[in-house]
This record gives sequence, structure tokens and C-alpha cells, in this order.
Amino acid sequence: MNRQGLSVVLVSSAAILALTGCATAPVAALEVPTSVPTAAPTIAPESTLDPFPGWTTYSNSAFGISLRYPSTWYGPDVYEFEDGVRLAVGSDVVYPYGTGPEDREPGAPNAYAVVIQYTINTAGRTLEQARAEQPWFNDNLALLDMQDGESSTTARSLTTRVRGLTLGRFMGVEFTTTLSETAQTERFYIRSAFLTDENVNVLQIMGSPDNVEVTDPVNWRAAFEAVDEANRDLLYGLIDSIQVE
Repeated sequence: MNRQGLSVVLVSSAAILALTGCATAPVAALEVPTSVPTAAPTIAPESTLDPFPGWTTYSNSAFGISLRYPSTWYGPDVYEFEDGVRLAVGSDVVYPYGTGPEDREPGAPNAYAVVIQYTINTAGRTLEQARAEQPWFNDNLALLDMQDGESSTTARSLTTRVRGLTLGRFMGVEFTTTLSETAQTERFYIRSAFLTDENVNVLQIMGSPDNVEVTDPVNWRAAFEAVDEANRDLLYGLIDSIQVE
């Protein structure tokens, strides 16, 4: 209601009181505020819930990388080289990098192992130089041009793109690699992520089932996929926890 309308109401009310004999004092005019006060904005408190409860934190100050992994897992095995660092953790015993099969004890069945490798582009290569000098680099980048669910096959492997992936300043792709239908070598199944930043630093994550119990040799891949599926949330949590300075 505007000021004029309010004044009419006040006058009318005073007149009615006077006519009925109820007016004993002048009716004071009400002060109409020129602005309506607003309530202070409500700020939701920041969540203090740990997205990785009970997980162990590993930090490497030399290369500026940190990650978290289940506290029940083994590792990490840390292998530093001139341009980067390789980290390995897993649900079973993690051996030092380079340990041969003859030096390993029989492992727990249906285990899962994760390797994280961060490589710094100390040589200052451009993207074009990296693709020309390192075929594996070029092969991984080729997955960026594929559609989710699309596969490529060679005589030895079957690679399937899963999704595009962003981790901080790193961008890349997640994919799976296993034996092709015609390959007759040792069975394997690897879920990988390949990411690079604008300075051509590279972050690679590889999760793989180990010591898989196969009851149906004809359908062995299903057994590997079942172990991968059982550990996928843990792998994704580990990936999400990675931070690179």
C-alpha cells in the first residue's frame, strides 16, 4: 500500500472512532519505512565429511604428487626416475619395481593392483614432438578421437574407450585393454587412464586384476571383468584423490 492509501485508512479510522465516542486521543500517523529490510543470506557450512574415510595418504614432495588408497591395501612401492615417479599399491603384496616372477610368492586369488606413473616433460617437448618420438604416446592420444564404447583391435590386443576424463589441469581418456579374440598369449585385462596437461606432462593410471580364478577357460574374460568390477569404485576413488602441484 502507498503512503496516500495508508493516510486515507488512518483518517477514516479516526473519524469512525470520533463518531462512536471512542476517540480519546489523536491518532498518530504511522511511519512507513522507505525500504524493506532483508534477511542476511544463509551460508551453508562446508562439508567436513571425508570422501575417503579410513584411506591412507601418500605424498611425494619431490614431484608434487599425492594420492589416497584403501588402508587395507599394500604399498606403495615407490620408484623414482629422472623425469618422474612410479607408484604401486594393491589388495595383495606389492613387490618392488623390476621384481621378476621367480622372486614372487604365490599371490592371493582375485587380487587387484594399481600403478600410477607421473612423468614430467623436462625436455620441453611439444605435443607434436611427443607424438612423433613416442609411439605409445601417439597411440593413447588416438583414443581421444574415438567414441565411448568404440574399440580398436590389433593382432595382440583389444582396446575399448570408456570415457573422457579430467583430473585437475590434466585431460585425457579412460580405456580398457585385453587380449584380442585371436591372440593366444598370456591373459590380461587392464583399465587405464592416460592424461596430459598443456605442458605435455603425463599422468597414467593402470588398474588390473591379478591371480584371477578362472573356472571356465572359454569365458575367461568374464572372470577378469568380475574382479575389475568389484574394485572399480576403489580405483575411481583413488583416481579422484590424485593431486598434482
